[in-house]
Amino acid sequence: MSKSRASIAALEPNSRHEQAYAEIRQRILKGDLLPDEPLSEYRLAEQLQLSRTPVREALKRLEFEGLVRFVLNRGAFVAGLSVRDLVEIYQLREQLESFAARIAATEMSAGDVDALERELAHAQKLAAKGNVQQTFESDIHLHRQLVRCTKNSRIVAILATLDDQVHRVRFLSPKAPGRLQATLREHRNILDCVKRRDGLAAQEAMIRHLRAACENAIQLMMTSEGTE
Repeated sequence: MSKSRASIAALEPNSRHEQAYAEIRQRILKGDLLPDEPLSEYRLAEQLQLSRTPVREALKRLEFEGLVRFVLNRGAFVAGLSVRDLVEIYQLREQLESFAARIAATEMSAGDVDALERELAHAQKLAAKGNVQQTFESDIHLHRQLVRCTKNSRIVAILATLDDQVHRVRFLSPKAPGRLQATLREHRNILDCVKRRDGLAAQEAMIRHLRAACENAIQLMMTSEGTE
């Protein structure tokens, strides 16, 4: 085997693993695979047209990220989300993202602020067109932009591990009436505080926003469980 062909062959297993990981992860986040649903390696491998090895590796990686759980002698399942899970997730987000907002208010460049303005304007246009899911995607992006502007890689890394958990709630339940517009108003308030370079006000505005989001997520989860 030539050196180039050997190199390609060496890369193929990683490529297949990434394919399996990306596809299974996306199905979980979109709600195509529901909480506590069993994950058959055979079925997933057949659906993805892959062998079981990359599927198994992908499931182990997703277990580390909290999206999959393994039960002894029973196999893999989509990890469930309880009310307690949501409370813990939002408690951590509240502490870190409110701190990030406080830092951002004093550290962000004018260009960074303009980028957030554009993102919020984009979200408002999407909401006006009734594109609910895309609006919430913009919501996620705005939060990530704000956190990245802290230049604190540890805050960015910790919050990235929570993104998937929060993301799942948006797909698993219908949106509460009025929550979309409330989210846009809360983002407007946060951004106004950042533009004034008022760190404490930005921190408090982020806390109010995340507490409202947590209450809404819990209500959605309890409503969804009550209809099953």
